[in-house]
Amino acid sequence: MEELRAARPAHLAGGPVDPRTRQAELAHAFAQPRQVPRRGGKPMAWGLGLAGAAAAVTAVVLVGGTARGPAPVVSPAASGTVTRPVALSAKEVLLVAATSAERRPAATGDYWHVSSRSRTLQPVDEGFVISIEQESESWVGAREQWGSTRTVAIKPATGADRAAWEKAGSPRELTFAGRKRIPIGERPGKPLTGRTESKEIFWLGRNVTMADLRSLPTDPEALRADLLRFYEGKDTEADVPMGEDAWLFRVTEGLIMSMPVSPEVRAAAFRMLAELPSVTSLGQVTDAAGRTGTAIAIADTSHPKPGDTDRGVVQMRLIIDERSGRALARESVVVEPGGLQAGLEPGTVWNTDTVLEAGWTDEHP
Repeated sequence: MEELRAARPAHLAGGPVDPRTRQAELAHAFAQPRQVPRRGGKPMAWGLGLAGAAAAVTAVVLVGGTARGPAPVVSPAASGTVTRPVALSAKEVLLVAATSAERRPAATGDYWHVSSRSRTLQPVDEGFVISIEQESESWVGAREQWGSTRTVAIKPATGADRAAWEKAGSPRELTFAGRKRIPIGERPGKPLTGRTESKEIFWLGRNVTMADLRSLPTDPEALRADLLRFYEGKDTEADVPMGEDAWLFRVTEGLIMSMPVSPEVRAAAFRMLAELPSVTSLGQVTDAAGRTGTAIAIADTSHPKPGDTDRGVVQMRLIIDERSGRALARESVVVEPGGLQAGLEPGTVWNTDTVLEAGWTDEHP
């Protein structure tokens, strides 16, 4: 008890508590495992109900270490444990991630290094779907950057697609939209590397520099206002309408996942997304690298006009490890097939971009 008293945060010693801090800590506490006795069994002396969890939130946060996301509820049993999931809303997930992000120590280095892997499903004219997998690395400095991209594999997406490919004579080249030729192969290709000198090296609804990222506001409302200066009511990639929430979600994905911003700015971005009413939680998922996180999602509101088959509708997802305050991956999931997603079933993960490593280093290629 003396150790807990000494570790008590200053903001709990008296005076008002910031609402965002209270909400994040309550969400954190409710996500912790709590002992639930089996019927007829003896209750654990330290079992907590919701009221107990709220009263002990400081002890849970400090003793538990880093913030935890959705966790099982554990029931002691002679033959093992029984688990029940504790689901958090999207807002709670994002607030816990924000608290974790701002607690991470700020790092420095000469180059910002990111290693990632992507996969895109592409229907081809031959009547099946292929999977295009690539690996990328980048090293970004204040005045120069290096990049490397390698195609890992281009292959039929599923067993059924492979059977269709073999039935078509196992062609070594495939066609898309009647003209584009796509070579198929399952062996990694040679990496394409390059070096450029440019100050505008990141994309945040517009091209931005390292200095632009360092000047981003650390307050969620101020960050939102700063980003929305460049919102024109349409998609960032095409001249079609897009809602404000969906636009902010898309722009902020990259900032959270793979841009060299401070822990405070990343936390502000999580809190900004937490206030978007159309963001929902999809629960725990596994990303393409096998890591577990919580998926939050928003519908792409740039809906095509009736009868317009040139564009589909996708759901944008961000997979978050709220315990570390990091975003692991982003995905685009087919809601209504059309355009590049024509031929894919609703619910198909059309595109995924997984960040394997992101951080500062003093070395470059």
